[in-house]
Amino acid sequence: MDKGSLDLFENAVDSLQHGITHLADFKNELTLSDAKQSVMNLVNAIDLLVLEMLQRIDKDAIYIIGEDTFGIGYRATIHVDQAYKMIRKHLNKPIEGPEWDAYQILKILRNSANHSRFSFGDERKENIIFLLHYIARFISDDLDEELESMFSGEEYALFLEIIEGTEYGDVLYERKEAARIEIIRDKIWVMNHCSVADGCGAPVVAEWPCNECGEEGISLDDDLCSVGKCAFCGTEHNVAFCGNCSYPFDADWEGISVAYDNYLCDGCWSHYMDRD
Repeated sequence: MDKGSLDLFENAVDSLQHGITHLADFKNELTLSDAKQSVMNLVNAIDLLVLEMLQRIDKDAIYIIGEDTFGIGYRATIHVDQAYKMIRKHLNKPIEGPEWDAYQILKILRNSANHSRFSFGDERKENIIFLLHYIARFISDDLDEELESMFSGEEYALFLEIIEGTEYGDVLYERKEAARIEIIRDKIWVMNHCSVADGCGAPVVAEWPCNECGEEGISLDDDLCSVGKCAFCGTEHNVAFCGNCSYPFDADWEGISVAYDNYLCDGCWSHYMDRD
């Protein structure tokens, strides 16, 4: 190996090895920082391995078509999403079923690790186990390479120890559900942000949690899902809006029905009664 540079495959292996290095304390106490560094390196390894596979199909396919803007011989690579879709098209295998589930999980992990807040503190180990399973399958099934050859004996033993007793299908199903929840949380965050930016400041979800799943996802905006429905589990809630101040509340527990489909919240009702 030329110590001054790494080719695409060597670059992927290097990221993979660094990802494992941060997992030395996996069985004991994995710090959030080590989890982040591991996820970043493992996701980067996957991205590079996808580009490597596309390059093996067509050595020029990984590069963006266009002129060398800076005149220095630099060629920008396409985004990994595009590369993966090109691979699946070449193989005549659409991204569906378990492959689609894994694809969505990887997108969330990549975004969390590299582009926004790292939000997987409570599930750091589960996400790493998923990534290791995915890498092992991709290297073996898609690249037809020996995983063991990419590690030192100690690193390979740690890799196997971490995934021991887990099955990819079970891990994928569990991570799929976690990814679904994270996607909904992100959508709520974006909608709330846009609401504030637009100047209306109207909340997208109720301030009280769903009594079925415990998530704060009871919709107050039809663009999320029908009003009163939990965006996470689908449970319906009897949400009403005060006819005087527009405050949303759970009509099964508070507020007064003053006419058909017309409510007053407890605050406005008390003000009305005190006035008399």
